[in-house]
Amino acid sequence: MGNRIHTEVIAEWRSQGVTTEVITLAAGINQLTTRVEEGITVHRLPVSAGHMAKLANRAVATIWPYPYLAGAISHYRRFIHSARYDLVHIETAFPLGLVATLAPRRNSPPLAVTLPGADIMAEPAYDYGYGRFRAVRAALPYVFRRALLLRADSPQIRDLAVRLGAAPRNIVAIPYNITADSFPPPGVALPELRRRSRAMLVERHSLDPARPIIVSLNRLHPFKGIAYLIDALPPAHARGLRPQVLIVGPSRSTPRFGDYGTYLARRAADLGVSDDVLLVGGIPHHEALAYLAAADAAVVPSVAESFSRVVIEAAAVGTPPVVTRTTGASAYVAERQAGLLVEPRSGESIAAALATLLANADTWEGYSQRAAAMAPAFSSAQIAADLLQLYRSALGGTTHRPWMGVDPSPLSGR
Repeated sequence: MGNRIHTEVIAEWRSQGVTTEVITLAAGINQLTTRVEEGITVHRLPVSAGHMAKLANRAVATIWPYPYLAGAISHYRRFIHSARYDLVHIETAFPLGLVATLAPRRNSPPLAVTLPGADIMAEPAYDYGYGRFRAVRAALPYVFRRALLLRADSPQIRDLAVRLGAAPRNIVAIPYNITADSFPPPGVALPELRRRSRAMLVERHSLDPARPIIVSLNRLHPFKGIAYLIDALPPAHARGLRPQVLIVGPSRSTPRFGDYGTYLARRAADLGVSDDVLLVGGIPHHEALAYLAAADAAVVPSVAESFSRVVIEAAAVGTPPVVTRTTGASAYVAERQAGLLVEPRSGESIAAALATLLANADTWEGYSQRAAAMAPAFSSAQIAADLLQLYRSALGGTTHRPWMGVDPSPLSGR
């Protein structure tokens, strides 16, 4: 299914009597395929099957920056013409929202478009966001108008969508959920989970158990701002802190920065803090909880990000997040006083926040408790219920036909 958060939401909808099917895009198949996965019907569209489709994709890609757009439009139109759904839930305004809105109105069910951020944001200096392309920006108002409603994953993205042409009355901020395995396992108390996790990390990476452990857990991409966490180390040292920073996640390459992991290692060396920085690389999904639970703080220094589930995943295991104001999840953290907000692109601001957080045990404990108390509001059950209430209200009552979820495939980079 590509992402467990979608699978869990669908499972919750099914428990409420809502039939949901999934349509996704696949380049390596020659015809529509349908099969049941984990009890969910999944339809895969052959978006690059045949010589003519490949030519059309290449031609359209010269205008819109997505390599399978022509094939997706053609096959989605054909599929939706023969299907009957009460609602199409669409993940991303671009490319998937554009694909759905180009289907004839007479054949198209109402559209509910989720805006996860990368589809409308523009950060050209950090090689991020479809919104940095003029053709995408030109198409977004049309997608917004065709949608019955828009769901932003944070107030920040809701406000950006309004600036880009969305009607304020049609857009609601409902965050993404975190998966069930982001919470402490049943029967394991949070202090015990944190103790075990810290011992595991200390042993695995030969850490000093007496020094603070700071974790950054995300893919290594320039827009994540991880370089500014490294920049925070010299001013942290000046404040008497000697944190050990674990940068966890697979590296990405971009035209401007090259391999970002290599870039970060160079930055640490230039600042003379290489001994305090460990580039862990990617880890299995099931280990993410332990890395977050072992940390004294989880730093999310994104230059701009629509939400960031890592912020909430850290909170779920009692690790206070330090997060930039330009990260969408910061609005939820600020409301609950569950962590510290910092300025983007500022190592000094991160260092000051860490000094505040780690100043004494009572201060840290207060943030930890409020963080853990905040997390259940982002469970799959809660977010699925919020979406279900929104959709039923928009449709005017209980629906009877299945819902269709248009879900990003690996092709769209999620």
